[in-house]
Amino acid sequence: MTTVAELQEKSARLRAFFDQHLPYARPTPVLADFVRVQHELMWGGVWLVDGLDVKLRSFATITAQCCNGYDFGVEHQVRTGLTVGMTAQQIKGIFIELMFYAGVPATVFGLRVAQEVIDEREEWRSEDVPLDVEWLDSLEESLKRGRTNLDQQAGKAAAREIEDSLARQLVPGPAGAVDAWHYGEAWARSDLGPRERMVCILAALMCRGHWKQLGRHVGYALDAGLEPKEICEVFAQAGWYRGWPCVEEALEQAGAVFRERGMTSPPP
Repeated sequence: MTTVAELQEKSARLRAFFDQHLPYARPTPVLADFVRVQHELMWGGVWLVDGLDVKLRSFATITAQCCNGYDFGVEHQVRTGLTVGMTAQQIKGIFIELMFYAGVPATVFGLRVAQEVIDEREEWRSEDVPLDVEWLDSLEESLKRGRTNLDQQAGKAAAREIEDSLARQLVPGPAGAVDAWHYGEAWARSDLGPRERMVCILAALMCRGHWKQLGRHVGYALDAGLEPKEICEVFAQAGWYRGWPCVEEALEQAGAVFRERGMTSPPP
């Protein structure tokens, strides 16, 4: 049994670590009961559940806050990500990936806030070095590389489904261009690995309520190396910031995919 005192102790330790670089004094809570639930449930509970590395939890949380569009949420979670060891380029890689899932306004806003946080500390600024990226000369080359990236990072089924998508059939010009830049260019960057990228995609699709695409991407995430337990924990983590009903919907989609693949029960 987990006691309230144990949650309080865990929460205090984690908050002390995450908040060590806050550049301002903590505000006086306007509702002590709300803060108590938040601290004990979120910091003492959700963030410390086994099954998902704390850094991957940070990827999911930054994604959720980008989708939410609240500056204080993005700011705090970018600072948390840097504190747990994410690099400035990994942080920026999240927003580049989310351009294709959360849209340009949300990601431009997120990047602006992220840069302000990165600039707070010399150790973070010193690592903010642009990646050496190989940009291809044509959309055809990018689409070809995108197919290879999809095969390698999300499985051959992903490449086939995307090439046969309704978007490719009805708006082939825009859809081809998006796929070329997304899978051929963004996925070729070294800032995010396949598992990190899939965490961001799953969290974004859940937060935006794109359930049909989420079901497909659960399969892609399994092929990219995420374990079923990790996928479930991504939803639970991001759901604390987006709302628990989203988690229930996402777990329904994931459960269907697990059953299709012979995973008849939730992972322990």
